[in-house]
Amino acid sequence: MRRVAHLSDVHILDRRAPSRHQGRYRLATRFVSLGRAVDPGLRARRLAGALAVARAGGADHVVISGDLTEVGHDAEFEHFAEVLHAARLAPDTVTLVPGNHDAYTRPDGWRRALAGPLRAFAGASATEPGKVVDRGTVALLPVDTTCFQSITWSGGVFTRETAEALDRRLADPALRDKALVLVTHHPPFHPHRLPIVRWIDGLRGAARVLELLARHPRLQLLHGHLHRVMDRILASSSDGAHAGRTPTRLFGASATCDDPDHAPPVRFYDVEGGALAKVCSDAV
Repeated sequence: MRRVAHLSDVHILDRRAPSRHQGRYRLATRFVSLGRAVDPGLRARRLAGALAVARAGGADHVVISGDLTEVGHDAEFEHFAEVLHAARLAPDTVTLVPGNHDAYTRPDGWRRALAGPLRAFAGASATEPGKVVDRGTVALLPVDTTCFQSITWSGGVFTRETAEALDRRLADPALRDKALVLVTHHPPFHPHRLPIVRWIDGLRGAARVLELLARHPRLQLLHGHLHRVMDRILASSSDGAHAGRTPTRLFGASATCDDPDHAPPVRFYDVEGGALAKVCSDAV
């Protein structure tokens, strides 16, 4: 595999007319949409456009890092699946992880989606902790950081059990020569200055993610959630011991639902020297 495409925060809506929805659904979607247009067709077109860009850009694999839907309603997952199937991507070349928005309606919403409309994509997507999606030169580790919560909260959780399962898998000699990529919705940091915002919107157990990255210098992370492009290099006093290795990096994608139709927000990474290296847009 040569190239990975990364997009995030799609926030797909039920494609049915708003008049067919119950008031509770309408209220919830308007609340969490944060002022953006509640237009099912627009959001679907933006997802379709981003997938078309990913395909035209030569991506061998597509990662969508969470908030696939607006509130995790069954009909929203169905609409998301329709757009994904219409893109005609091979299911084993698409990795999906859920975001906090995908867990607002019911605690088993993601599991229902993988068993239902998204079942074709379940093989390469987040299921059990420690799962590895082997794509030859790249091993993806998709993780579900969501928890069932009120729409007034937007944080996630990275449990001790998840960290231990990943640690065991990352120690597998079979992964030694592969690019190692953890995929989550929530990043292990939050750029906001106010502690209350980081508490509501951040990742509980973030230290466990950082510890994994420190123990496995070749591990990189793709995330969404912040609705903006962000690149982070994790430096430490032990960097000298890993001279010549690509620094551990975190790549954040902007929100598919927010960007204009003429410029779908897709990030590309090429596999170079056992790691992902971002591709400049003018080189795609």
